[in-house]
Amino acid sequence: MKDSSFISKTAKISTPFISSVCYIYGPTMIGNESIIDSSVIIGYPIRSKSKDIMTKTQNSNKLEVFFDEKSSGSIIGNRNHIRPFTTIYESTELGDHVETGTNVVIRENTKIGSGSIIGSGTIIDGGVIIGRNARIQSNNFIPPKINIGNDVFLGPGVRFANDLYPESSRLIGTDVKNGAVIGIAAVILPGIIIGENSVVAAGSIVTKNVHDDAVVMGAPAKQVMTRIEYDRKKAEFEK
Repeated sequence: MKDSSFISKTAKISTPFISSVCYIYGPTMIGNESIIDSSVIIGYPIRSKSKDIMTKTQNSNKLEVFFDEKSSGSIIGNRNHIRPFTTIYESTELGDHVETGTNVVIRENTKIGSGSIIGSGTIIDGGVIIGRNARIQSNNFIPPKINIGNDVFLGPGVRFANDLYPESSRLIGTDVKNGAVIGIAAVILPGIIIGENSVVAAGSIVTKNVHDDAVVMGAPAKQVMTRIEYDRKKAEFEK
């Protein structure tokens, strides 16, 4: 079977590690020694642009050319590893040493800081800011208006909400401050601030702001200890 790929003539690629089966649209920039695995799409145009094709006469074999013309491209830093079946929409920026798992979707206008890891099956739904050295485990959902700080850990299956009255026309953001830890399957409601170095226990439903260095648990989540106590118990457990 013949390899199939599309790499824009306007793209600036500084790495040799590009799969023969991938799609790179628009003036995308890919830094040194980054690895782009098979079935990866970078610079995919936003929905409003891709819908334009329905109103124009296009041959099916020109679909990639059409997407390329519409895309504003994305920026992929140095030594990134973008694993199979990841789709990165246009106007997204990844720093250096960023990794994705498989089947990741990163929508437009997202920024991800250097050293961060985005786990398999995670959806980052546009306009999200993620800081440096964040660890986003598998199957997270991060909608627009969510800001995640540096050194944050999100366990598998964390869900953020940004709409108090679905479907309303007003979306509300959430801030997760530096060093916060959010356990598996926690739910964070709109407009919440998760404080620095705080911990949200697995399965919690967070309805109110979490103070710096607090550990919260339950539905609704309430403070059960401090981060100092948590770290002490963690150290004892690790022994």
